[in-house]
Amino acid sequence: MQKVNTWYKAQGCCPMEAFELASYFLFEAGVATLEEMDIKEVENPKEGLTYFCFFTGDITERNRIVSEFPQYNWVTAAEPAKDWDKWWRDRAQPVSVSPRLWVRPPWVNFTPDDPNSVVLELEAKTAFGTGEHNTTSSTAALMEAIDFKGKSVLDIGTGTGILAMFARRLGAKMAVGTEIDPLAIPCIAENFERNGFGKSDCVLGFLDVFKDNVKFGVIVCNMIRSELWPLRDDIENLLAQGGHLVISGQLETEKHYVLDWFKEAGFVVDEERVSGEWWSVRAIFNG
Repeated sequence: MQKVNTWYKAQGCCPMEAFELASYFLFEAGVATLEEMDIKEVENPKEGLTYFCFFTGDITERNRIVSEFPQYNWVTAAEPAKDWDKWWRDRAQPVSVSPRLWVRPPWVNFTPDDPNSVVLELEAKTAFGTGEHNTTSSTAALMEAIDFKGKSVLDIGTGTGILAMFARRLGAKMAVGTEIDPLAIPCIAENFERNGFGKSDCVLGFLDVFKDNVKFGVIVCNMIRSELWPLRDDIENLLAQGGHLVISGQLETEKHYVLDWFKEAGFVVDEERVSGEWWSVRAIFNG
């Protein structure tokens, strides 16, 4: 790999309430790491705005993203390269994902005050989901009200495996994750082994990998509506009667689509959560 001698920076801003959505769009566009800036780092900051930045060693890539999202009022610059991996590792801290779930980097020692807390040792690498996003946090919080003891769990689009591992720690007898990104599979396997679960039960592929008679007591799905929507029939077929479905990654402005589906399919809403722009829900299947 060619050594990067110059990092190309782009600093942007948006209304505070829009930052979660902006970060989602930028990650989807190819931004690897987005840093929310301390207001002290910003020259002439304006009230009500969140400032953020990203770096890349490819000026063409930076300019592409900047031109794709002009609404973020970018300021660009270049600076000599430094060891960003070391910088990031030095700043990494344990993350409180939900009232019971904590995530810590492998190199950070941490013991929570509450002995009932679950601590997962996690490093994202090539997979998505270290617990810092609102949608992951809301999903974990909704999962905490479910009695997982003896249940089988399906985590659709498992990413790092964080929610599947959380389900196991909450008492699930099995937690199967699906993932369509082959680059995420080694990361998932490493995370399961690192946290004492041995071999992961996660599989590469779509929901048609499961046989017709397979049923899960709990299904968790943290993904945007355009990805969730084609999976509705499969979810209904895979979820046991009386089972719990936890859905996250939905914009609050679009929640009526999910609620209409629930009404038609026989789901009863148990709890809803709103965090920033995002809406999450736990429902019981009585279809």
